[in-house]
Amino acid sequence: MNIQQPRIHWINYVCLLPFIALLGNALIADDWQTHTGIGKNIGFYIVIAFIPLATALSFWNNRQSVKFHVADYFILSWLIIAFGLSYLYFQAVNNKMATLVLLGILYYCFRIFLVQNQINLYMLMLALMLVGGIEALWGLLQLYGFTPARHALYTVSGSFFNPGPYAGFLAVILPVALFYLCSDKEAFAKHRQRGTVFFKIRWAVGLLTCIVILLILPTTMSRAAWMAATIGCAVVLGGYYRYFLKQKKEKRRTIGRKIGQAIVFLTIICVAVAGLYYLKKDSADGRTLIWKLSMQMASRTWFGEGLGRFSGGYGNEQKMYFESGRGTAREEWLAGEPEYAFNEFAQILAEQGYVPLVLFLFTIIFTFITGIRHRRFMAVGGLAALLVFALFSYPFSLMPFLIVFILFLTACISTRYIAIDLAKNPIALDVRIQWNTYAVIAVLLLGTMHSVQTIYNRYPVFKAHKTWGEAQLLYPAGMYQDVVEDYRVIYPFMRDQPHFLFEYGRSLYMTGTYEESIKVLFDGTVISADPMFRIMIGRNRQRQEKYSLAETHYRYAANQVPNRLYPNYLLAKLYDEMGEHKKAYDMAKVVVNKKVKINSPAVEEMKAEMRKRIEEYNKELEGNKELENRHVSIAQ
Repeated sequence: MNIQQPRIHWINYVCLLPFIALLGNALIADDWQTHTGIGKNIGFYIVIAFIPLATALSFWNNRQSVKFHVADYFILSWLIIAFGLSYLYFQAVNNKMATLVLLGILYYCFRIFLVQNQINLYMLMLALMLVGGIEALWGLLQLYGFTPARHALYTVSGSFFNPGPYAGFLAVILPVALFYLCSDKEAFAKHRQRGTVFFKIRWAVGLLTCIVILLILPTTMSRAAWMAATIGCAVVLGGYYRYFLKQKKEKRRTIGRKIGQAIVFLTIICVAVAGLYYLKKDSADGRTLIWKLSMQMASRTWFGEGLGRFSGGYGNEQKMYFESGRGTAREEWLAGEPEYAFNEFAQILAEQGYVPLVLFLFTIIFTFITGIRHRRFMAVGGLAALLVFALFSYPFSLMPFLIVFILFLTACISTRYIAIDLAKNPIALDVRIQWNTYAVIAVLLLGTMHSVQTIYNRYPVFKAHKTWGEAQLLYPAGMYQDVVEDYRVIYPFMRDQPHFLFEYGRSLYMTGTYEESIKVLFDGTVISADPMFRIMIGRNRQRQEKYSLAETHYRYAANQVPNRLYPNYLLAKLYDEMGEHKKAYDMAKVVVNKKVKINSPAVEEMKAEMRKRIEEYNKELEGNKELENRHVSIAQ
């Protein structure tokens, strides 16, 4: 197919604006607009409506057909299966499901847009480096106290809520900057004097981005980000020197030399991994436990728990694991209530099942093969870094990573439709081009319609988050009746928000609306591993004097996270209320002797109260013995 010139050149630059804005989504603070942590998601929803329109305008202006790739069919199948299975669980479309479909639309829009003009990929990668440079500079300003961090416990977090995702985002961009730092230096060669301004600018941006990222990345103390950056940069350098410099200089290496280099490389990797493990040993062991239980959870069903239900399913799995006595003392100490699997492959398996995971893996494999074949090493290196980070963290739960992930995927595989020999394909060329055009138009029409519909349907969710952000001020002030009145209105839109459900459920408990509180709190147990949901259900049952049910929920919470003191403390109080003083005494001893991960005044108060209760019980026991001895003496 002959490459057509664009009808109007400036339209191509206008069409770039929504895509650049989408990459700039990472710079939006998480608490923007609603103060409930969805600032970046709001930015995504604002821009996504313009993406199909910009893609359609670019397609009209350039008329470049798209060469479809096997990954396109894997992605489509993955979307249908993951969405369908999750809908069967929820019988409704939650926020994660709606976002999944919009990301699918974004993927196909990127596929179409990137082939329309070569400048599109150039400009988007330049914009990505600029975003990374700004994020890194933001972190440096936070480090030296010029701007506040987004989290009270951390000095450096950029626009993110904590330094883990922040470091991962920078690690993903570093290989892109390194690639252009290597490749664009040719623009300064003496024999290339014309048409090199853009490449010189891109080289300078790559250099500055590399410098500021390398300055701030070590301060984040994110081992996953360090590994991701190292491997991503190694992929870029390996690809660059293998494919771009071999034409200049061929080095003949003997088998012995290759083996020696491989041994040195593996030794360095092993030493580095061991060092990173011992740097934060408890954290590494804790994630190992999460992966272990995530795989056990996935083995129970081929179809997953449903999008957004990982944490709730994990909490149930962890409870059964420790209740069965299989957990070690070390694992009991490390157990927590994770929102994520800290391994995106395990989380896809646990939430979506085996088939979506296989489709995802095939997509990645074929994307890497095509990206290497097309020598798109900036995208291959960035994708490698992102996937390494995904082995130890939760990037697919954060919008900036998902956008960059889709950019890297499509950058690897997006090429124009090129006519092949009619002997290999008997269908006439003009017919193939015509059907290709129809497919592109269908994707853009469906994408536009669904984007508009989804944004319209999600607008009440945005309003609900805004109401929640305003009403949250009432909750710590103890104005529970006002909280209940505000939260009851937005409850139907917020059933995928565990913090909201807990605040609402506890406020209902404080106002004496026990059955409604229990219903809301049970919604929380579906999507969260936090044992406080079970504890609050138990407290509701205790207020209703349904003691056996209260005991069940307290024991559930105690087994769910065994290193927590509070469930055992409440059990001791419950047994006292039931008149089961021996059980209360035994549980009080458990509370007093239990080691806690984090000491606090509340912990000391609970232990002091239980020590006092033990002393009282011992005095009662001694008094009873004296009374018995007197009765015996009188009888004799």
